Amino acid sequence: MTDVDFTIDKAKLEQTRRDPAPERESIALGADELLLAVRTFGLTANNITYGAFGAPLGYWNYFPCEEESRGHLPVWGFAEVVRSESDAIEVGETLFGFLPMSSLLVVKAADVEASHFHDASAHRSALHPWYNRYYRCGGDPLYDASRADLQPIYWPLFMTGWMLAATYEASGDHGAERVYVTSASSKTSISFAHAMAQRASHPSVVGLTSPANRGFVEGLGCYDEVVTYDELGADGLRGPAAFIDMAGNRRIAALVHETLGDELRQSTLVGATHRDASPPAALPGPAPEFFFIPDVAEQRAAEIGRDAYHAEFAAAWRDFADFVAGHTKLRVGEGPDALEAAYAEALRGDLRPEEGLLVRLQR
Repeated sequence: MTDVDFTIDKAKLEQTRRDPAPERESIALGADELLLAVRTFGLTANNITYGAFGAPLGYWNYFPCEEESRGHLPVWGFAEVVRSESDAIEVGETLFGFLPMSSLLVVKAADVEASHFHDASAHRSALHPWYNRYYRCGGDPLYDASRADLQPIYWPLFMTGWMLAATYEASGDHGAERVYVTSASSKTSISFAHAMAQRASHPSVVGLTSPANRGFVEGLGCYDEVVTYDELGADGLRGPAAFIDMAGNRRIAALVHETLGDELRQSTLVGATHRDASPPAALPGPAPEFFFIPDVAEQRAAEIGRDAYHAEFAAAWRDFADFVAGHTKLRVGEGPDALEAAYAEALRGDLRPEEGLLVRLQR
């Protein structure tokens, strides 16, 4: 396939441009630098969030463009080392990590270990280390070739849901008897509900979703109760409760906060799957706390050691991957045309919750 450089107008995400990527041999590499060819990546609502919040959260800074007004949208996926100036990493290795939605990427390998290394490129030195880590599939205990197609779609979202469940457990679930979760059909919400269901005891997890997605959410079997947004009234909210907002929906957040009042013990803001409905500036009850998985994951790894943390995550991932494989319909597009079509579909929000969308740029 022809290498492509796919860029997006930072201010108008629907405006894209597709240019030929530079010839691979023409790209200058310094000491310890690698040229990666992006092989496969996943596209979800999470990637669109990277673009929508690219400026305030710094996502455009990971893969900068020469034109300041344009950016490379970050995705998660697999890449192959096609050129190497590192003594520790050979051509042909497969890596997993944070990639641009384009064909080629140069990284500088540092702190190389059997399972991972850190990108020490100068422009990424001040960026979050969670995004700068690349996993070497040959030495990564999480990697399973039979579940490899699920990894680019779910890996970061499962870590978010899994660690959110862990923090709730560590806090005694904030004294809540019920946990209301918006966007129950989203992959992060499913990850949280699945992780909660693995516990011997836990508060009732109530998935909030649209009527169109109710059947899918109920079929998952990981929520204790499923309620549609149009059914959610004041008489249906009971405390003591916690609220996890994956949608960023102003109306739902206000309803939950105003109805529960002092009976709302915790409010957690994780995402904004409803891009056209941001939360209000002020709400009654507890102020929403933003859950940022890069910070939480790095803190946990510092507490118990990175290898121990990754081993915990790998074990949890294997169980989740087996579960979610039965609820995911993979759809794979190949080449630059498929990339452009897949991005447009994700931007419109047309993906069905049971779908897992992959784009392959290298065979």
